[in-house]
Amino acid sequence: MNITEAPIEPNIAELLPGAAKEGADLVGVSVDDQPAEIIQAINDFLAKPPKKRWFRKVDNWNDRAMPLGALWGMQMVRHFDWEWVGVIQHDFDDLKAIGVFDKKRSLGVYPFHFVYGCVQNGAYPTILLAFNMLSAGEIPAFDERAYQNLMDGVQHIVPPA
Repeated sequence: MNITEAPIEPNIAELLPGAAKEGADLVGVSVDDQPAEIIQAINDFLAKPPKKRWFRKVDNWNDRAMPLGALWGMQMVRHFDWEWVGVIQHDFDDLKAIGVFDKKRSLGVYPFHFVYGCVQNGAYPTILLAFNMLSAGEIPAFDERAYQNLMDGVQHIVPPA
């Protein structure tokens, strides 16, 4: 993938902790809970929203993707010592995105876009599966600066019931 790293705008970086707190409140955890517990709560919330048709009544980007993505990203930073990274994806018309990547920039996630996709499309989330696979060392190594999106390769064979 043809990617250039770019700084995250300071006003956005400053909003991440508050957005993560909002996400924690949304899924019923504290930002200080264990990362695995928080990841489980995010995944459960996306898999089974508390109310039928609930996501249609909110702004899915601002009210769901931003807080839940910030909370997820913060857990990747806490648990795996990853870093928030701004990128420009040249293969996608110079799309600017924010992700969380390992220090070598070999592997990461785009938490806001992934959460938004789950909400908008009713897709079953694989956030917990990816976290568990990464924790267990089940993800292959990628070249430095590959900017590989972890979520592109993590899929349930059969979604949990």
